[in-house]
Amino acid sequence: MRFLPRLGLLSVTLLLASPKGGGGQELADLTGRVVNAGGEPVVDAEVQILSLGQRVPVGESGQFTFADIPPGEYLVEASSPRFGQSVERVLVQAGETVSVLFELDPLFRLDELVVSAGPLPVRRSETYQPTSALTGWDLVRDAEASLGETLAESPGVTASYNGPGASRPIIRGLGGDRVRILEAGVGSGDVSNQGPDHAVALEPMAAERIEIVRGPATLLYGSGAVGGVVNVIDSRISREPQSERITGSLMGLGGTVADERTGAFELNVGMGSFVWHLSGLRRRTGDYSIPGFADHQHEGETGSEGEVGHEDGPLGVLENSAIETDRGALGLSWVGEDGYFGVSLSGMNNDYGVPGHAHEDEGAGEPGDTEAEGVTIGLEQRRFDAEGLWRVPSRAIGTVKGRFGYSDYRHTEFEGEEIGTRFNNQQWEARVEMNHTLLDFADGSFGVQLGSRSFEALGDEAFVPPSENLTYAGFAFQELERESVRFQFGARVEGQRARETIQDRERHEVGISLSAGANWSLSEAVSLALTASRSQKIPSIEELFANGPHAATFAYEIGDPDLTVETANALDLTLHVTESLFRVEASAFLTAFNRFIYQESTGEVENGLDVLQARQGDVTFVGGEGSVEFDLMHRGQHHLLVEGWGDLVRAELTETDQPLPRIPPLRVGGRLRYNGGTVRADLGLTRVTTQDRVAPREEATGGYSMLDMSVGYRLFSGAITHDFVLRGTNLSNQEARNHTSFLKELAPLPGREIRFLYRVYF
Repeated sequence: MRFLPRLGLLSVTLLLASPKGGGGQELADLTGRVVNAGGEPVVDAEVQILSLGQRVPVGESGQFTFADIPPGEYLVEASSPRFGQSVERVLVQAGETVSVLFELDPLFRLDELVVSAGPLPVRRSETYQPTSALTGWDLVRDAEASLGETLAESPGVTASYNGPGASRPIIRGLGGDRVRILEAGVGSGDVSNQGPDHAVALEPMAAERIEIVRGPATLLYGSGAVGGVVNVIDSRISREPQSERITGSLMGLGGTVADERTGAFELNVGMGSFVWHLSGLRRRTGDYSIPGFADHQHEGETGSEGEVGHEDGPLGVLENSAIETDRGALGLSWVGEDGYFGVSLSGMNNDYGVPGHAHEDEGAGEPGDTEAEGVTIGLEQRRFDAEGLWRVPSRAIGTVKGRFGYSDYRHTEFEGEEIGTRFNNQQWEARVEMNHTLLDFADGSFGVQLGSRSFEALGDEAFVPPSENLTYAGFAFQELERESVRFQFGARVEGQRARETIQDRERHEVGISLSAGANWSLSEAVSLALTASRSQKIPSIEELFANGPHAATFAYEIGDPDLTVETANALDLTLHVTESLFRVEASAFLTAFNRFIYQESTGEVENGLDVLQARQGDVTFVGGEGSVEFDLMHRGQHHLLVEGWGDLVRAELTETDQPLPRIPPLRVGGRLRYNGGTVRADLGLTRVTTQDRVAPREEATGGYSMLDMSVGYRLFSGAITHDFVLRGTNLSNQEARNHTSFLKELAPLPGREIRFLYRVYF
């Protein structure tokens, strides 16, 4: 760890030598007005400077003022529940008063704000990697019981889908520990990366925003983020002062496909500089409906009970797919002029079924055998979080931000009434980062990150031995701007000490990740970003020390303690077009892995399961994704647009051209959106093509089309806002199977569903 104090000493030396160093700079004012598309003042808007964490409400004529702010360049966002939002980049000079006009946009835009792609909040078109965010109306409409299903129709993102209770995001064909799941910047603290039947211990319906960074995000978040990052941000810790003394929401949801009943609440109370937060959620569902039989009927196969039943389950329902979830959170924050600090306690209990009878003992028969006991999982997590930000009174140092999360996680797998396997995971992660300005044209950040994990599994499926893991890292970014081109350079050095406690085996590895990117502003409407990166992933505990049956993957998994660091060399090219009538984001990527860690079938059988051995080899991933929006009509409060999207990835072993298993097929989709002020509606169609580029002993998966629609009505009653949302999914009731799922032959996606949601904000 000797590099950490050296990195800190170098950064401090640069800051002290900076011509901008020192405090006492002359301050400035930022004023302006907020209007709607017709030029009329918006009186219910709020305006915030994101990097400063300052928020003010507008006055009776839509005016606002930020007094005595440090000079600099800021992203400023204005938003209104009635008229939408707008984001402007504003340059504030010392001693001056700058005025800006915001014209709010009622429709979703491809150039929304993201906070997870770099050290500071930026527009989507200003990032160096392709990103997306799920917020506002889209999050209310699309939030599901699992994180994977919530994001499954985002470009470049699919889901592992092990039933509705356990579904993890897959980004560009990469899943498991190559996709980091974060809770406001630190790890979620669960074991969802160990198996597809392990749920992510996060609640999408409690999120304020969910951000996705596609491609290597190892510099900010760790060596495990070779595939990308999903960052879930909620309001347990308040980062801005309360505009009203009491704010909050109540939500109720009902769905037909699984007889779902979900209720949630959130309450925020401001007491001077302090903000209290209290929230809770309760969900109950039954087994969900499916169009036919759960077991996939291949050509020439027939069921034993004709039209009314099947030897592997009843018609029209997926057995053992019910969910029961309870979640609660309590937070307290102090918010002042120079920053904030907050803490929160939260807990989740999540009991869910594992459909397809995936967990059989050696005598229980083949997967799908109805004689095997159904498996359910009881998940419990208790979590403590702390977060703070200090706005330093210096022109050289902008902010210092710290984040800490501790998770006490356990889940128990029940085989009928019997306890099968227990998983216990105690984990903490901390990170501190500082944003700085070295020269007039150079900004950046540096930081350190520490983490510790203690894991054990007890029972028949304890395929990973008890282990302890310590990680430490230092990272730095620097951004330079020259006329119409911005350059970014970054580096991360990360170490891991992994110890398997039974045989007292230990591995210590250090990985170095580097990146360089450029973002060209070709015009006011067009930008082009190119990123080259070298990312190193340190082998996980599971890859090193696994040795036992893992029925969720129908395999006996064996790790390799001699695995070496995996290296990914990646190129990413992204085009952004933001014209008045249309917006485009299109990305192409190429990632060449050296010593890629994967599981290879040995051809042997152990306890009735295929033996998979951890191997390393060279692998290539190539593909792309894109989104386009086109405005069809803007007349008064009536707005209509059409959008389309698609994604494709191919992955194969370089030496043999053999495809990797469970790679998602080509997908395309389109949606027609209408916003009439108080009324919103959309109609969408998604086509998933047949995947027949398969690995040896892997089944091809047929294509399918999904038709969905939603209608929403927003009612304003003084300061209270009511949302009524009616949503239908899989309206044609098609049988659909997810190629990326280990259970695709046993667990189809849900059939037709109608959901009704009511949410009131106050």
